[in-house]
Amino acid sequence: MFHKLHIQLTLFCTFVTGCIFLVLTFLCLLFAENNLKAEDNAAFLRQLNAALIHLQDQDLISHQWLNQIQKNSQFLLYLYDNGKPLYYQQYHDSVQEKLLREEAVRQAAEEQNLDIFSEQPDRVILHTEFDFQSSDGRKYYASAGVIPKQSSHLGYLILSPLQGQQDRIRRLRLVILLTDLTAIALLLVFSWFFTKRMILPLERSRERQIHFIASASHELRAPLAVLRSGLETLKKTSDPGEQDHFIGLMTEESSRMQNLIRDMLFLANADSSHFSIKKEICQPDELLLDSYEKFEPLAAGKKICLSLELPAGITRFPDLLCDRERIIQVFSILLDNALSYTPENGKIRLSLQVKPDFLVFVFTDSGCGVPDDEKQRIFDRFYRSDSAHAGRNHFGLGLCIASEIVKAHHGSIWVEDAPEGGSCFFVKLVHSNGTSDNESVTF
Repeated sequence: MFHKLHIQLTLFCTFVTGCIFLVLTFLCLLFAENNLKAEDNAAFLRQLNAALIHLQDQDLISHQWLNQIQKNSQFLLYLYDNGKPLYYQQYHDSVQEKLLREEAVRQAAEEQNLDIFSEQPDRVILHTEFDFQSSDGRKYYASAGVIPKQSSHLGYLILSPLQGQQDRIRRLRLVILLTDLTAIALLLVFSWFFTKRMILPLERSRERQIHFIASASHELRAPLAVLRSGLETLKKTSDPGEQDHFIGLMTEESSRMQNLIRDMLFLANADSSHFSIKKEICQPDELLLDSYEKFEPLAAGKKICLSLELPAGITRFPDLLCDRERIIQVFSILLDNALSYTPENGKIRLSLQVKPDFLVFVFTDSGCGVPDDEKQRIFDRFYRSDSAHAGRNHFGLGLCIASEIVKAHHGSIWVEDAPEGGSCFFVKLVHSNGTSDNESVTF
């Protein structure tokens, strides 16, 4: 599913961005072509004016000037003295040029209403400029007109080939096309990696969700099976002792299932950012002392030495702005895990480190420890280390819940190897000076 979504998002991003890029490059190309044509037309008009001034001022037109202007200006210049072509022109014209000249003269007469062979009675210069395309498809800037002389009139036709302009436009279009294709290819590659990074969290979230549902189903299957089996047995037996036994089992399993559902609802609220914490000023040593007093009888019953160490020389610890019940819950999860995974005659030590800006609560045990490749995974949901599996009442949700609570307090939690073997869990929380008595925050 995500592979198909990846392809669709890649194509969609490439298509949308490519269309925008193509529209922009088309507008730029159109602007560049118009500028190129405008510059060529302006250059043609400047050279045309210079040629017309010379034709108007000079009574004799030299062959040298004709050769020079056609070479420098790249003009095709045709002159008619009283309607007859000059000898120079007759000598140099080819058959193709004669046909070209005749087409241009005919277009000037038919479309521009200017006959270069007619004598103007009012003795004024008449001329017109137009775009001309020959029968073989070649394009020109054209100018045709009549210049009156003292005893005659001089008709002219000037053609400026646009082949160079068209070649430059073709090269420009080719460059733009290659640029567009390259850009679209790069966009495709970029979109492929970009959309992959976009959907990667979704893919991981779905994998976690599938794993969560599968693990929850697995954990619920056992108590539901016990409950069903107990109910069927109660229907069949009339022995009070046997009935009490199965009622006890059903009560235990229903309590276990209730705890599991409670933890799952907590994590669901954490995912939707709907669980709230109520912050208040607390003393960090009191939090540890309360947790110690709560679990000391349990540790003694399992013949485990539970100790509490606080930094010496500190009369008052920095105030901690936190949700007291939630932090006690975190400490309880860590101590419960430590008691479950620490063997008989083992040791568990609670300690506190005071730093300039934060506090670190340390929970050290002499249990089996956590392998290096599992130190991050133990905070995942329903994850339990096989080497540390100690009972059916541990669903693999405790450390995940603790991590969510600490994260809601903008702190951090991690595990390291204890110096003398076992595990060492750290809870880092930023302390406060206690400027607010009570604060309610929803996450």
